[in-house]
Amino acid sequence: MGAELTFHLDRRPDVEAIRALYASAPLRRPIQDAETIRRMFEAANVVVSAYEGERMVGLLRGWTDFVFDGYVCDLAIHPAYQNGGVGRRLLDLAQSLGSGIQWVLLASPIARDYYAHLGWERLENGWKLPRSGWPPAGSIEIWQAQHADLAAKA
Repeated sequence: MGAELTFHLDRRPDVEAIRALYASAPLRRPIQDAETIRRMFEAANVVVSAYEGERMVGLLRGWTDFVFDGYVCDLAIHPAYQNGGVGRRLLDLAQSLGSGIQWVLLASPIARDYYAHLGWERLENGWKLPRSGWPPAGSIEIWQAQHADLAAKA
């Protein structure tokens, strides 16, 4: 880590950079399908990114109505930048979009304790309809091994 980090609201990253960051984070998303990743970001109305020089090191994708409700879909931080405040800054920038917005998210198993550390409250009244057609097979370790070449590009 050398250059100063910069943060951007609504800077749409390159799909290949997104795929590489997700693989390195690791954030289990359909990174083998660039078109799906492109569509995920095309439909999002909140994109907050962190860069060191030209290298993307953090990314938040979400949706909000900009007044009342907001949903954080993804928060991915390159492993070399985790525990350095990048995630907190990305979340703070999303929260700056409106003081009345209540943000919610589904935490990945490896990040569940992170959000409590930032002051987020655990929800006990939520429901989800399971996604059909895309459960990544195996453990996170298997997933990481399958995508190690892509993660190395982040």
